[in-house]
Amino acid sequence: MASRSTRDTILELIQNRESETVAGLAEELSLAPATVRRHLDILQRDGMVTFSEIRRGTGRPEFLFSLTERGHENLPKHYSDMLGSLVSKMAALEPGTLDGKSGAEILDNMLTDMAHESVAERGDDGAGITRLTEILQEQDFNPEINNDQGKISLSLMSCPFRSVAMNNPQLCSYDMAVISAVASAPVERISCLTEGDPVCKYLIGDGSAQGTASD
Repeated sequence: MASRSTRDTILELIQNRESETVAGLAEELSLAPATVRRHLDILQRDGMVTFSEIRRGTGRPEFLFSLTERGHENLPKHYSDMLGSLVSKMAALEPGTLDGKSGAEILDNMLTDMAHESVAERGDDGAGITRLTEILQEQDFNPEINNDQGKISLSLMSCPFRSVAMNNPQLCSYDMAVISAVASAPVERISCLTEGDPVCKYLIGDGSAQGTASD
C-alpha cells in the first residue's frame, strides 16, 4: 500500500479538527509554515479546502482552513463495499419480505442485518470499547472516544459513505448497529452529519459498557 502523502495527512488533520490554521498544522506536522502554505495552496486550487479570516487583536489576520465537500470525498470511502453487500442482501430476499414495508424500512433492516453479520463473522459481539474503536478505524470512520467519569461518547470524525448518507440517512443504521453490537450496550445518537452537524456522535451505555477509552 502506498504511503499517505503530506496533503492527505493535512486533509485528515483538518477533518479531525473541523478547521485548522497554518500554525496549527505546521506544529502538528513538524513542517515550516511556508511548506504548509504551499500544500494548502495546492489543496485550495484543487477545490479540497476553503478558508475564512480570523482576527486576534491588532496583529496580522490568521486564516482558518476547513474541508470542502470535495475534500471530504477525497478521504477513504467504502462505497463499493457497501453496494456489494446491499446487492447480495437484496438478491437473498425471500418472497413476501417486502409486504407492507416501505423502501426506507427495508433498507434500514438490511443495513442493520449487515452490521450484525459483519460483527458476528469477526467474533466481536460484546468485545467492548477498545475493540470497537479498532473496527471503526478499519472501516475509516476515524473514531474518537471520550470517557468522562464513565460516561462514554464516541465521535466519528469521518464517514466512509458520506455523500450517499447525506441524501440517504438510513445508512446511519449501519454504524449504529455496529456500535451497539460490539459495545454490548445501549447507544444514542446525539448528532449526525445528515442533520447538519459537523460529525456523528454517540453516547454509549450508562458508564457500564465493557472496556474503556484507555484500555
